[in-house]
Amino acid sequence: MWIPRDFDGRRIAAGALPIKVLKGPRQVGKTSVLERMTTHRVVYLDDVALRTQAVDDPRSFLDALPARLVLDEASLAPPLFGELKRRIDEYRRSTRDGTASADPPDVWITGSNQTLLQRHVRESLAGRASYFDLNTLSIHELAAGWRLDDHLLLGGWPELRVSPTLDPIRYLNDLIATFIERDIVSAAGIERHAAFTKCLQLTAARVGQLMNFSEVGAASGVELTTVQSWLSILETNGILRRLQPFFTNLNQRLIKSPKFYFEDVALATRLQGWTDREPLLASPLAGNLVENLAVSEVARFFVNRGLQPRLNHVRSKEKVEIDLLVHLSNGRTVAIEVKSAPCGFDKPQLRLLDSLRLDVVERWVVTPAGDGSRGSEKVVPFTRIWEELDRVEPMR
Repeated sequence: MWIPRDFDGRRIAAGALPIKVLKGPRQVGKTSVLERMTTHRVVYLDDVALRTQAVDDPRSFLDALPARLVLDEASLAPPLFGELKRRIDEYRRSTRDGTASADPPDVWITGSNQTLLQRHVRESLAGRASYFDLNTLSIHELAAGWRLDDHLLLGGWPELRVSPTLDPIRYLNDLIATFIERDIVSAAGIERHAAFTKCLQLTAARVGQLMNFSEVGAASGVELTTVQSWLSILETNGILRRLQPFFTNLNQRLIKSPKFYFEDVALATRLQGWTDREPLLASPLAGNLVENLAVSEVARFFVNRGLQPRLNHVRSKEKVEIDLLVHLSNGRTVAIEVKSAPCGFDKPQLRLLDSLRLDVVERWVVTPAGDGSRGSEKVVPFTRIWEELDRVEPMR
């Protein structure tokens, strides 16, 4: 979720349910964003004393607080979820009866561990909560000083962007060790820690490639169903994005395997073991990492506007592929090829597009540098992806 400088929680959450859940990985600025709302009291549940009060007596704890609240790291105090449900239901009953006197509950909840957070919300607050997403900084937000080599190694992690003295290798290693390999693993009840880490590394090595669950499972020493479960957990926690294949019953020549990308490309770069810019950019893996960056940037355009991205890749059994199909709300599609240097769609790709029977309104070549057009295709630099998407899919 992109938060403008003049963030106003009331405007962002207009029409939302009483509970607003702000999701996102650790260190992306969830708490910092909500602290800017002067209308809400922020309660930090990583404070042991406050958390103890909330767990021991959630009713008294909330009685002492205003109706407009931010509960930071709420999953650390599970009893609060049941008490919030009681209060919402009580307010709804009093509204129907015409006896409502108190202010309606208006609560933002944050949590880095989405496995735990969503479990509590599903159990107690189903039908009472709206979800909002916050991830690392996009290229759009970094446009003024954006560089490809920086982004591949630093990603959009705010702390790395504002503190140049930080060692990005140590920072990302610590983030992987604490958030992914400890918090997520613990919350999901994963017992085979070493196998999970191996699976994560193998997924990073296969960014932008067709996912073979059996192959990754064999290399990790687990069943393919375990790999599928683990990758789903990483999706839930905002680490991975699954790109489903496009196929129709009319075309039996299309591959039906998904691809996986990291929501922040620097995690993939770090898990692959890169430390220096020049060897990374000269590597055969650089193209897939550039593709990862483009896919995540396109996805965030939609997610940051509260929309579900409708994105696919497509590949034929003859190994002809198109990196990205972006399906617009008007039923049309933008076809995208991601290239390190501008070069257009070739004839096999154009034939593949024709066979899909989609209303392809434009074809783009997305590249780190360059602008303009190449024949009937539009060359779009990474820094203008959102601007071009806004042209074909304006906010309503």
